[in-house]
Amino acid sequence: MKRSTFFLIATCVAAWAWSSSANAADRNAKGQAGKPRQAARDTNFENCMKGLPCDISVLTPSQIQEMTKAVHARNYSNCEAGLASCDPTRLSQDEARGIMNAFHLRNARACVDGQALCNPRLLTESEAASMADAGRKRNRDHCMKGEAGCDPMKLNQQDLAAVLKISSSRNFDRCMRGEFNCDPLSLSKEQARVVENEAHKRNFNTCMSGGFNCDMLKLTNEETSAARGAALRRNAQNCVAGLTTCDPSLLSRDDSEAMSAAEAKRNLDACRNGLANCNPLALPKRDQDEVEQLSAKRNLDRCLQFLASCDPSLLSSPEMILVSEAYRQRRARAGSGR
Repeated sequence: MKRSTFFLIATCVAAWAWSSSANAADRNAKGQAGKPRQAARDTNFENCMKGLPCDISVLTPSQIQEMTKAVHARNYSNCEAGLASCDPTRLSQDEARGIMNAFHLRNARACVDGQALCNPRLLTESEAASMADAGRKRNRDHCMKGEAGCDPMKLNQQDLAAVLKISSSRNFDRCMRGEFNCDPLSLSKEQARVVENEAHKRNFNTCMSGGFNCDMLKLTNEETSAARGAALRRNAQNCVAGLTTCDPSLLSRDDSEAMSAAEAKRNLDACRNGLANCNPLALPKRDQDEVEQLSAKRNLDRCLQFLASCDPSLLSSPEMILVSEAYRQRRARAGSGR
Protein backbone atom coordinates (compact mmCIF):
# COMPACT_ATOMS: atom_id res chain seq x y z
CA MET A 1 0.00 0.00 0.00
CA LYS A 2 2.81 2.38 0.90
CA ARG A 3 4.61 1.48 -2.30
CA SER A 4 1.49 2.25 -4.41
CA THR A 5 0.99 5.58 -2.68
CA PHE A 6 4.66 6.53 -3.20
CA PHE A 7 4.51 5.51 -6.85
CA LEU A 8 1.38 7.59 -7.38
CA ILE A 9 2.96 10.65 -5.79
CA ALA A 10 6.12 10.29 -7.86
CA THR A 11 4.05 9.99 -11.02
CA CYS A 12 2.11 13.16 -10.22
CA VAL A 13 5.28 15.12 -9.48
CA ALA A 14 6.87 14.01 -12.77
CA ALA A 15 3.74 14.96 -14.70
CA TRP A 16 3.64 18.36 -13.04
CA ALA A 17 7.32 18.98 -13.79
CA TRP A 18 6.92 17.98 -17.41
CA SER A 19 3.86 20.25 -17.77
CA SER A 20 5.71 23.20 -16.20
CA SER A 21 8.73 22.75 -18.49
CA ALA A 22 6.48 22.48 -21.54
CA ASN A 23 4.64 25.69 -20.62
CA ALA A 24 7.91 27.50 -20.05
CA ALA A 25 9.26 26.35 -23.38
CA ASP A 26 6.07 27.46 -25.10
CA ARG A 27 6.25 30.90 -23.45
CA ASN A 28 9.93 31.20 -24.39
CA ALA A 29 9.17 30.29 -28.02
CA LYS A 30 6.37 32.84 -28.15
CA GLY A 31 8.68 35.49 -26.67
CA GLN A 32 11.42 34.71 -29.19
CA ALA A 33 8.93 34.89 -32.06
CA GLY A 34 7.54 38.20 -30.80
CA LYS A 35 10.89 39.96 -30.65
CA PRO A 36 11.35 40.35 -34.46
CA ARG A 37 7.82 41.64 -34.80
CA GLN A 38 8.39 44.22 -32.06
CA ALA A 39 11.69 45.28 -33.66
CA ALA A 40 9.93 45.70 -37.00
CA ARG A 41 7.26 47.85 -35.34
CA ASP A 42 9.93 50.05 -33.73
CA THR A 43 11.76 50.48 -37.06
CA ASN A 44 8.52 51.33 -38.84
CA PHE A 45 7.68 53.93 -36.17
CA GLU A 46 11.14 55.51 -36.48
CA ASN A 47 10.71 55.76 -40.26
CA CYS A 48 7.34 57.44 -39.80
CA MET A 49 8.86 59.91 -37.34
CA LYS A 50 11.65 60.76 -39.79
CA GLY A 51 9.31 61.20 -42.74
CA LEU A 52 10.53 58.04 -44.47
CA PRO A 53 8.27 55.48 -46.17
CA CYS A 54 6.39 53.56 -43.45
CA ASP A 55 3.18 51.62 -42.71
CA ILE A 56 0.88 53.85 -40.64
CA SER A 57 -1.75 51.11 -40.37
CA VAL A 58 0.28 49.31 -37.68
CA LEU A 59 0.83 52.41 -35.53
CA THR A 60 -0.90 52.82 -32.19
CA PRO A 61 -3.01 55.95 -31.53
CA SER A 62 -0.28 57.46 -29.39
CA GLN A 63 2.33 56.82 -32.10
CA ILE A 64 0.05 58.44 -34.69
CA GLN A 65 -0.20 61.53 -32.49
CA GLU A 66 3.59 61.69 -32.13
CA MET A 67 4.01 61.22 -35.88
CA THR A 68 1.50 64.02 -36.57
CA LYS A 69 3.48 66.38 -34.32
CA ALA A 70 6.75 65.43 -36.04
CA VAL A 71 5.24 65.98 -39.51
CA HIS A 72 3.91 69.37 -38.47
CA ALA A 73 7.25 70.41 -36.96
CA ARG A 74 9.12 69.26 -40.06
CA ASN A 75 6.78 71.17 -42.38
CA TYR A 76 7.14 74.31 -40.25
CA SER A 77 10.94 74.04 -40.41
CA ASN A 78 10.81 73.65 -44.20
CA CYS A 79 8.55 76.67 -44.51
CA GLU A 80 10.76 78.68 -42.18
CA ALA A 81 13.81 77.82 -44.29
CA GLY A 82 11.97 78.67 -47.52
CA LEU A 83 12.27 75.17 -48.96
CA ALA A 84 10.12 73.97 -51.85
CA SER A 85 8.85 71.06 -49.70
CA CYS A 86 6.91 73.52 -47.52
CA ASP A 87 3.11 73.06 -47.47
CA PRO A 88 1.64 76.35 -46.20
CA THR A 89 -1.88 74.86 -46.03
CA ARG A 90 -0.83 72.86 -42.97
CA LEU A 91 0.18 75.94 -41.01
CA SER A 92 -1.93 77.73 -38.46
CA GLN A 93 -2.65 81.41 -38.89
CA ASP A 94 0.01 82.45 -36.39
CA GLU A 95 2.56 80.12 -37.99
CA ALA A 96 1.67 81.34 -41.47
CA ARG A 97 2.04 84.94 -40.31
CA GLY A 98 5.50 84.18 -38.85
CA ILE A 99 6.57 82.33 -42.00
CA MET A 100 5.46 85.22 -44.22
CA ASN A 101 7.38 87.68 -42.07
CA ALA A 102 10.52 85.51 -42.35
CA PHE A 103 10.01 85.21 -46.13
CA HIS A 104 9.60 88.96 -46.38
CA LEU A 105 12.85 89.54 -44.50
CA ARG A 106 14.72 87.03 -46.71
CA ASN A 107 13.39 88.71 -49.83
CA ALA A 108 14.40 92.14 -48.53
CA ARG A 109 17.95 90.92 -47.79
CA ALA A 110 18.16 89.30 -51.23
CA CYS A 111 17.10 92.53 -52.90
CA VAL A 112 19.59 94.60 -50.91
CA ASP A 113 22.36 92.13 -51.77
CA GLY A 114 21.41 92.16 -55.45
CA GLN A 115 20.61 88.45 -55.65
CA ALA A 116 18.66 86.98 -58.56
CA LEU A 117 15.88 85.56 -56.35
CA CYS A 118 14.82 89.06 -55.24
CA ASN A 119 11.16 89.93 -55.85
CA PRO A 120 11.00 93.76 -55.75
CA ARG A 121 7.20 93.75 -55.93
CA LEU A 122 7.06 92.48 -52.33
CA LEU A 123 9.16 95.34 -50.93
CA THR A 124 7.89 98.23 -48.90
CA GLU A 125 8.82 101.79 -49.84
CA SER A 126 11.64 101.92 -47.30
CA GLU A 127 12.98 98.52 -48.40
CA ALA A 128 12.80 99.57 -52.06
CA ALA A 129 14.74 102.72 -51.20
CA SER A 130 17.38 100.63 -49.37
CA MET A 131 17.61 98.29 -52.35
CA ALA A 132 18.07 101.21 -54.78
CA ASP A 133 20.76 102.77 -52.56
CA ALA A 134 22.64 99.45 -52.26
CA GLY A 135 22.38 98.97 -56.03
CA ARG A 136 23.86 102.42 -56.65
CA LYS A 137 26.75 101.68 -54.30
CA ARG A 138 27.47 98.33 -55.98
CA ASN A 139 27.36 99.92 -59.43
CA ARG A 140 29.67 102.70 -58.25
CA ASP A 141 32.15 100.15 -56.88
CA HIS A 142 32.07 98.23 -60.18
CA CYS A 143 32.71 101.43 -62.12
CA MET A 144 35.48 102.57 -59.78
CA LYS A 145 37.23 99.21 -60.26
CA GLY A 146 36.66 99.17 -64.01
CA GLU A 147 34.68 95.93 -63.83
CA ALA A 148 32.29 94.66 -66.47
CA GLY A 149 29.24 95.08 -64.22
CA CYS A 150 29.52 98.87 -64.36
CA ASP A 151 26.53 100.79 -65.76
CA PRO A 152 27.61 104.43 -66.21
CA MET A 153 24.03 105.45 -66.99
CA LYS A 154 23.10 104.80 -63.34
CA LEU A 155 25.80 107.08 -61.91
CA ASN A 156 25.00 110.52 -60.56
CA GLN A 157 27.11 113.52 -61.48
CA GLN A 158 29.41 113.23 -58.46
CA ASP A 159 30.03 109.50 -58.91
CA LEU A 160 30.47 109.91 -62.66
CA ALA A 161 33.16 112.55 -62.10
CA ALA A 162 34.99 110.28 -59.63
CA VAL A 163 34.76 107.30 -61.98
CA LEU A 164 36.04 109.33 -64.95
CA LYS A 165 38.95 110.58 -62.86
CA ILE A 166 40.08 107.14 -61.70
CA SER A 167 39.45 105.68 -65.17
CA SER A 168 41.67 108.38 -66.66
CA SER A 169 44.34 107.56 -64.07
CA ARG A 170 44.20 103.83 -64.95
CA ASN A 171 44.43 104.62 -68.67
CA PHE A 172 47.40 106.91 -68.03
CA ASP A 173 49.18 104.12 -66.12
CA ARG A 174 48.53 101.67 -68.97
CA CYS A 175 49.89 104.13 -71.50
CA MET A 176 52.97 104.75 -69.36
CA ARG A 177 53.63 101.00 -69.33
CA GLY A 178 53.01 100.74 -73.07
CA GLU A 179 50.16 98.27 -72.74
CA PHE A 180 48.00 97.42 -75.75
CA ASN A 181 44.76 98.60 -74.11
CA CYS A 182 46.02 102.16 -73.71
CA ASP A 183 43.63 104.75 -75.13
CA PRO A 184 45.80 107.70 -76.24
CA LEU A 185 42.73 109.71 -77.28
CA SER A 186 41.62 109.87 -73.63
CA LEU A 187 44.87 111.49 -72.50
CA SER A 188 45.22 115.15 -71.78
CA LYS A 189 47.92 117.17 -73.55
CA GLU A 190 50.21 116.98 -70.53
CA GLN A 191 49.60 113.25 -70.11
CA ALA A 192 50.19 112.66 -73.83
CA ARG A 193 53.52 114.52 -73.61
CA VAL A 194 54.64 112.47 -70.59
CA VAL A 195 53.52 109.21 -72.24
CA GLU A 196 55.37 110.09 -75.43
CA ASN A 197 58.59 110.80 -73.50
CA GLU A 198 58.22 107.50 -71.63
CA ALA A 199 57.64 105.60 -74.87
CA HIS A 200 60.72 107.26 -76.35
CA LYS A 201 62.80 106.14 -73.35
CA ARG A 202 61.46 102.58 -73.62
CA ASN A 203 62.32 102.44 -77.31
CA PHE A 204 65.83 103.80 -76.68
CA ASN A 205 66.44 101.22 -73.93
CA THR A 206 65.15 98.48 -76.22
CA CYS A 207 67.54 99.57 -78.98
CA MET A 208 70.43 99.74 -76.53
CA SER A 209 69.74 96.16 -75.38
CA GLY A 210 69.26 94.89 -78.92
CA GLY A 211 65.55 94.14 -78.63
CA PHE A 212 63.73 92.96 -81.74
CA ASN A 213 61.04 95.66 -81.38
CA CYS A 214 63.53 98.53 -81.52
CA ASP A 215 62.41 101.35 -83.82
CA MET A 216 65.55 103.11 -85.03
CA LEU A 217 63.48 105.71 -86.89
CA LYS A 218 62.31 107.21 -83.59
CA LEU A 219 65.83 107.78 -82.26
CA THR A 220 67.77 111.03 -82.39
CA ASN A 221 71.18 111.16 -84.06
CA GLU A 222 72.95 110.85 -80.71
CA GLU A 223 70.74 107.96 -79.64
CA THR A 224 71.29 106.22 -82.98
CA SER A 225 75.05 106.48 -82.54
CA ALA A 226 74.78 105.15 -78.97
CA ALA A 227 72.58 102.24 -80.08
CA ARG A 228 74.99 101.32 -82.89
CA GLY A 229 77.93 101.51 -80.47
CA ALA A 230 76.09 99.17 -78.08
CA ALA A 231 75.43 96.78 -80.98
CA LEU A 232 79.13 96.78 -81.90
CA ARG A 233 80.08 96.06 -78.28
CA ARG A 234 77.60 93.18 -78.12
CA ASN A 235 78.98 91.76 -81.35
CA ALA A 236 82.55 92.00 -80.00
CA GLN A 237 81.48 90.17 -76.83
CA ASN A 238 79.79 87.47 -78.89
CA CYS A 239 82.91 87.03 -81.00
CA VAL A 240 85.17 86.80 -77.95
CA ALA A 241 82.77 84.23 -76.45
CA GLY A 242 82.82 82.22 -79.69
CA LEU A 243 79.08 82.52 -80.33
CA THR A 244 77.52 81.88 -83.71
CA THR A 245 75.96 85.36 -83.69
CA CYS A 246 79.40 86.89 -84.13
CA ASP A 247 79.91 89.03 -87.25
CA PRO A 248 83.69 89.35 -87.76
CA SER A 249 83.22 91.97 -90.48
CA LEU A 250 82.05 94.49 -87.86
CA LEU A 251 85.06 94.07 -85.56
CA SER A 252 87.74 96.67 -85.10
CA ARG A 253 91.41 95.74 -85.12
CA ASP A 254 91.55 95.54 -81.31
CA ASP A 255 88.38 93.47 -81.21
CA SER A 256 89.75 91.12 -83.89
CA GLU A 257 92.93 90.62 -81.88
CA ALA A 258 90.90 89.96 -78.72
CA MET A 259 88.73 87.46 -80.61
CA SER A 260 91.82 85.67 -81.99
CA ALA A 261 93.40 85.50 -78.54
CA ALA A 262 90.22 84.11 -76.99
CA GLU A 263 89.85 81.56 -79.79
CA ALA A 264 93.49 80.47 -79.40
CA LYS A 265 92.98 80.03 -75.66
CA ARG A 266 89.83 77.97 -76.18
CA ASN A 267 91.65 75.78 -78.72
CA LEU A 268 94.62 75.30 -76.36
CA ASP A 269 92.28 74.27 -73.52
CA ALA A 270 90.51 71.82 -75.84
CA CYS A 271 93.81 70.29 -76.94
CA ARG A 272 95.09 70.06 -73.39
CA ASN A 273 91.96 68.15 -72.41
CA GLY A 274 91.94 66.00 -75.54
CA LEU A 275 88.58 67.28 -76.74
CA ALA A 276 87.24 66.64 -80.23
CA ASN A 277 87.16 70.35 -81.14
CA CYS A 278 90.93 70.66 -80.73
CA ASN A 279 92.73 71.96 -83.83
CA PRO A 280 96.39 70.97 -83.41
CA LEU A 281 97.36 72.84 -86.59
CA ALA A 282 96.34 76.13 -85.00
CA LEU A 283 98.62 75.62 -81.98
CA PRO A 284 101.74 77.75 -81.73
CA LYS A 285 105.00 75.88 -81.51
CA ARG A 286 105.51 76.76 -77.85
CA ASP A 287 102.26 74.93 -76.96
CA GLN A 288 102.68 71.89 -79.21
CA ASP A 289 105.26 70.19 -76.93
CA GLU A 290 103.00 70.60 -73.87
CA VAL A 291 99.96 69.25 -75.73
CA GLU A 292 101.96 66.26 -77.03
CA GLN A 293 103.17 65.46 -73.50
CA LEU A 294 99.63 65.61 -72.11
CA SER A 295 98.36 63.45 -74.98
CA ALA A 296 101.12 60.87 -74.34
CA LYS A 297 100.24 60.81 -70.63
CA ARG A 298 96.54 60.27 -71.41
CA ASN A 299 97.43 57.45 -73.81
CA LEU A 300 99.68 55.81 -71.15
CA ASP A 301 96.85 56.02 -68.62
CA ARG A 302 94.45 54.33 -71.07
CA CYS A 303 96.96 51.57 -71.76
CA LEU A 304 97.59 50.98 -68.05
CA GLN A 305 93.82 50.75 -67.56
CA PHE A 306 93.59 48.19 -70.41
CA LEU A 307 91.23 50.39 -72.43
CA ALA A 308 90.58 49.75 -76.12
CA SER A 309 91.45 53.36 -76.95
CA CYS A 310 95.09 52.69 -76.04
CA ASP A 311 97.50 53.37 -78.95
CA PRO A 312 100.69 51.31 -78.35
CA SER A 313 102.46 53.02 -81.25
CA LEU A 314 102.63 56.20 -79.19
CA LEU A 315 104.33 54.52 -76.23
CA SER A 316 108.01 55.02 -75.54
CA SER A 317 110.24 52.10 -74.56
CA PRO A 318 109.96 52.69 -70.79
CA GLU A 319 106.20 53.15 -71.16
CA MET A 320 105.94 49.91 -73.13
CA ILE A 321 107.79 48.13 -70.30
CA LEU A 322 105.30 49.53 -67.75
CA VAL A 323 102.33 48.46 -69.86
CA SER A 324 103.78 44.98 -70.42
CA GLU A 325 104.35 44.57 -66.70
CA ALA A 326 100.74 45.64 -66.03
CA TYR A 327 99.42 43.05 -68.48
CA ARG A 328 101.68 40.37 -66.93
CA GLN A 329 100.36 41.12 -63.45
CA ARG A 330 96.78 40.96 -64.73
CA ARG A 331 97.42 37.55 -66.30
CA ALA A 332 99.00 36.37 -63.06
CA ARG A 333 95.98 37.49 -61.04
CA ALA A 334 93.68 35.80 -63.49
CA GLY A 335 95.69 32.54 -63.25
CA SER A 336 95.73 32.53 -59.46
CA GLY A 337 91.97 33.18 -59.48
CA ARG A 338 91.39 29.99 -61.46
